[in-house]
Amino acid sequence: MAGFLLLWLSACTGPHLGDANGWSTDQRREFERILATDAYASRCQLTPLYQEYLRKRDTAILSKILVGYAENLANSCIDIPAYKKIEKERNLHKIHTHFSFYTQRVSASTLLSDLRSGKSIEQILTPYLPADPEFVRLLTFYRNGAVSGENAHKLFMSLQRAKVMSDKGWESYFLVNVPEFKVRFFEEGQLRFAFPVIVGRKNWQTPIFSATMKYVVLNPTWNVPDNIARAEEIPHLLRNRNYFKRKRMIVLRNYTIDSERVDPRSVHWRRYLRPEWKKRELPFKLIQLPGAGNALGRVKFMFPNPYSVYMHDTNRKSLFKHNYRAYSHGCIRLAKPMLMLEYLATHGYLNDDWPTIRKKLATMKLQTVGLRRPLPVHIAYYTAYADDSGLHFFPDVYGFDKLMPLKKAPSQER
Repeated sequence: MAGFLLLWLSACTGPHLGDANGWSTDQRREFERILATDAYASRCQLTPLYQEYLRKRDTAILSKILVGYAENLANSCIDIPAYKKIEKERNLHKIHTHFSFYTQRVSASTLLSDLRSGKSIEQILTPYLPADPEFVRLLTFYRNGAVSGENAHKLFMSLQRAKVMSDKGWESYFLVNVPEFKVRFFEEGQLRFAFPVIVGRKNWQTPIFSATMKYVVLNPTWNVPDNIARAEEIPHLLRNRNYFKRKRMIVLRNYTIDSERVDPRSVHWRRYLRPEWKKRELPFKLIQLPGAGNALGRVKFMFPNPYSVYMHDTNRKSLFKHNYRAYSHGCIRLAKPMLMLEYLATHGYLNDDWPTIRKKLATMKLQTVGLRRPLPVHIAYYTAYADDSGLHFFPDVYGFDKLMPLKKAPSQER
């Protein structure tokens, strides 16, 4: 009978014995340890509130900190609305830039319910841990505390950006780290290959986002975007009437390759450089035909996205000799595109095998090959990057370390 009564009481009141705010002694001590070392790099604007808690030891304050800490863990310490205003202003000043933030919903009621149910703080925070494996690698060095000065800031900001990477596609995937000028391919969590890349210029930045690679194009044409046509290709033509012929460029009414061609000599090109055409679509489209001199080289890897960005070969191999490699209009130029193509073909990612791919390349004709197994592509911005050989630091190419403001405590907001 006594055993039945204890079971009944347990079912009614639950096993958790917390204070009026739901905190058990173990939970409180565990969270105090996390906060003291800022174990997840998420204390940020909560520091004044944390100091108030240390003075008063009021667990109602601790509950507020828990909700804020989970929010910062899930969605970073970056003041995203403030940064978006900065980004908008930069775009207005002709600095083409975009940073995608993949945020999570954080429920205060769920957090406090989990607290009252007796879950440990680690268990409560686990659902909000970033999916990007780089977060854990960077966090190891952050907890170690051996980094100082400018590099400490790079490490902290890289951790914040890891928190807002996509929460999907971290088993087999491509990772392009813009400040490092490098692409890596991970397969089932294991690094398979890595090599240098060229990324967008400071005023024409490679956007930071995630997408899915779905097909590759062999012997690609280059559909010259209107803004590049106005800024570069048309001025070249005006200086040298044979420029289009030398570059194997044709003029069409649209980007459909088999549509009727237009004689470039019949077009009054200079008018399209006038101010009134800067934001208007050009009535003529420039297309560079496949060939050794094509700006996209022999292959491009397509992951459809709103920014018209992709990875591709290049006819300017000499640029890979430079340590600083921010030269493109946003797309990612590959130092070893054939290594990537062969790996995907020989490991069953493409609809064609490697011998078939080689035959198609030899035709010098535009051809598309689908991916049998689509692959996530993550374009990231880590000025601090951790791998098996240690922690590495890179220049803040686009200035995100300085431009991205951190959240401020309410008393700091004026």
